[in-house]
Formats: sequence, structure tokens, C-alpha cells
Amino acid sequence: MSFKYPFYFLRHGETEWNKTRRTQGQLDAQLNDVGREQARRAASLLQSEPIERIIASPLSRARHTAEAVAVHHEIEIMFDDDLMECHLGDHQGEPHGPWLPLYWTGEYDPPNGETYYEFAARVWAAMERAVSHGPNTLIVAHGGLWIAAREHVLIEPHLLPLPNAVPVHVTPGGEKWQQRVLGE
Repeated sequence: MSFKYPFYFLRHGETEWNKTRRTQGQLDAQLNDVGREQARRAASLLQSEPIERIIASPLSRARHTAEAVAVHHEIEIMFDDDLMECHLGDHQGEPHGPWLPLYWTGEYDPPNGETYYEFAARVWAAMERAVSHGPNTLIVAHGGLWIAAREHVLIEPHLLPLPNAVPVHVTPGGEKWQQRVLGE
């Protein structure tokens, strides 16, 4: 399976844990006031886009961001557990530590969590499934997915870390994707 269709990607809005640099992983941190405003702004930017389906991580920070967008498109959100952020095991809930950059390069496996390569394979397959439904799919998920996607494809222009609630339109093209930030 490959990515045949252009699609949209949106990282969830800010949570207090993003702000204070605590490790969220698959813990269910809520959007804070800034994150709710970011979600509304992203929804406004996406309002005129031809979005036909929204597929999101079920974690509330992604779900609530997706709900803000869905209101403008009058479509039901589909959820895929495989779009959840990486499971960082015993580190979830802790402040970011020196191990985190090593995780993103596959050099560190969190105790009782999933390896970076397990995570990258899981989310790549989930993104492929989401986009296989046809053009104009919006995936609402987590920043880690955009890091993991780079295991499979070059994404230009380079935008890491992907900011909270900044929608991008992605045009796949084999081993190289083009992304366009909406609202710039």
C-alpha cells in the first residue's frame, strides 16, 4: 500500500504537559486554554478546505482538536487507536529527560513501553489506512507521528517539531512529500 492521495495533517492543540515539558505518551492529557484556542484557529483555517473525512487518535487532546474542525464540515470523526502517540512506558508523566532525544533516534527503549521502531511501523500503517479512503482526509494526531513518518519518507520543507495545531496539506510523491502550512 502507498500514499496515493494528498491529505491534511493536524497535530493536537497545546496541553499543560506540552507547556511544562512533561512526557505525555499515551496518557490522556487535556487541552489547556491555549490549546483550545489553537484548535479553534486551526478549525477556522481548515473551514474552506474540502475535507471529506477526519480520522483521529482517540486521546482527548487529538479528539477535542478534531471535534473543533468537524463542526465546520458536518462530518463524523473516525478514530484509530493506532494513531495514538508512542507508548513511553515508565517515563509517561515524568519531565522530559535526556533519554527522549535517544528515543527518537531508536537508541533508547523505554521500560514497559514500545520501541521507536515499533511505534514508527504502527503509525505508518495507520496513516496509510487513513489516507487510503481517498483524497481530502484529515488526520488529527500527535507530533510523534510526524517524526516517525520521516523513517519512511522525506518531508519538505522541514518542520520539526511540528507545532501544536498548525494544519498542513501534504502531497505524497514516492519517497519525498511536500507539505504546505495552511494560513501562512
